[in-house]
Amino acid sequence: MATRRPRARTRRPTRRFARRILVVTEGKLTEPQYVEGLNRHLRTSGTTTVVKTVPVGKDPVRVVRKCIDLRDQANIADKPYDVCVCLVDVDDHETLSTACRVADRESVVLLVSNLKFEVWLRWHAEDACSAMSSTQLDEAMAKLGLVTKKVLSPTFPFDSVHRACEIARRADPHLRAGRAGPDPSSALPILIDLMLGR
Repeated sequence: MATRRPRARTRRPTRRFARRILVVTEGKLTEPQYVEGLNRHLRTSGTTTVVKTVPVGKDPVRVVRKCIDLRDQANIADKPYDVCVCLVDVDDHETLSTACRVADRESVVLLVSNLKFEVWLRWHAEDACSAMSSTQLDEAMAKLGLVTKKVLSPTFPFDSVHRACEIARRADPHLRAGRAGPDPSSALPILIDLMLGR
């Protein structure tokens, strides 16, 4: 009688846990729409990131403090975030330098766009690094079909995000979190790297 060999057990694939990123934004419409849309786009290419966006409104210090509160609440609930990010604009904020200091002290990644977030959006559609006024930038957004009245276009070109990163790094070779770069500039490539697990 032939002896039966024990069957080799097949190993289950190890489960990869999604990286949790908290993104707190100054803008209440455009920035959350962009981050959520980008997250959906990147997930289609296998990125496993959970992004929670929280719009706060004007004043970079309020944005950073809200981020700290949400981070601390998540820690108490034993659902910590892997990284906490704030998106703010230069605009005419007198509190930006304070926000940078508080973010640095609290290990919050503060990403500044100069003059405003729309600079970053513009680079998804055109390779132009000319400084514009806030009104000119809004007009360019509408002309390029990217944003109308703070609402992101349903056909926004998220697939151009890597090109936008290249332009941003060229516009500000010293790009880093916690500082305002030249006009125009945006530190959003750092968020993209975080979302991609880099």
